Amino acid sequence: MSGTPAPHRCGQIAIVGPPNAGKSTLLNRLVGEALSIVTPMPQTTRHRILGVLQRPGVQAALVDTPGFHLPRTEMNRLMIEALDAALETADVFLLLVSAAGRRSPEERFGPPVSQLVERLRNRGKPLVLALTKVDLVRPKDRLLPLLDWASRHVQPVEQVPISPRTGDGVERLVEVLLPLLPEGPPAWAPDDLTDRPLRFLAAERIREVVTRRTREEVPHSVAVLVERWDEGPRATTIHATIVVDRPAHKRILVGRGGAMVREVGIEARAALSELLGRPAHLRLFVQLQEGWTRDPARVRELTGE
Repeated sequence: MSGTPAPHRCGQIAIVGPPNAGKSTLLNRLVGEALSIVTPMPQTTRHRILGVLQRPGVQAALVDTPGFHLPRTEMNRLMIEALDAALETADVFLLLVSAAGRRSPEERFGPPVSQLVERLRNRGKPLVLALTKVDLVRPKDRLLPLLDWASRHVQPVEQVPISPRTGDGVERLVEVLLPLLPEGPPAWAPDDLTDRPLRFLAAERIREVVTRRTREEVPHSVAVLVERWDEGPRATTIHATIVVDRPAHKRILVGRGGAMVREVGIEARAALSELLGRPAHLRLFVQLQEGWTRDPARVRELTGE
């Protein structure tokens, strides 16, 4: 006599935390696709990025959010809006805090993390804590004070040490998260990975390359617009404009004799070919729009939010 089948579960998990905690790396690992920008630079995730984790009887919409910080610019405010929007629709909160380095628990979980925890508590949803980058922690017993402090002060329903980079602990994290989702019918097709269109993903691939190549201030004043998309019989041709807000940034991005923008184009073309699964041709242009990051209307126009 067979038992009653387990009910299907479907819901949203908001992945939250301070900048550079490993949120984007974790999302990409869980869905098996590079959906979200991953760079050494903090605050490079600007948008709400949704990836769908498909398991038998469960669909989890994983929402990568911008790193929580105190907003100082129009771009920062837009990023916090994206975070708040993700919190409103989430069924479960997954808080990522890096365990790397030698900061005390009080420093590690102080502002802005403490302010984020308060935001989460006010919404009354299950909160799971993942201590990330544990592959960088030596010896491992250095995790114990962090786990103890978080248990008393953050009070998550569960704590899981993980390494988004190596995958250590990630499957255990999935086992903790999925039963917390509400019962419900499937909301996604079996092969769905994200709700973002290819044009958005292509623009993000280009911005990721720009961020890695230029570092420092330039990435935070860069937007990428896909202006034209032509599907040919053997290749896809993409015309994209990289927008910067300062003349100095344009000089850096173009480079001497156009060297930098050529290097960006070569690397981005390879990334786009991988994304599309076919050859891609890329035509890149660099455009100066002075002060766009300080103008609310232009920020929304250029970031698509």
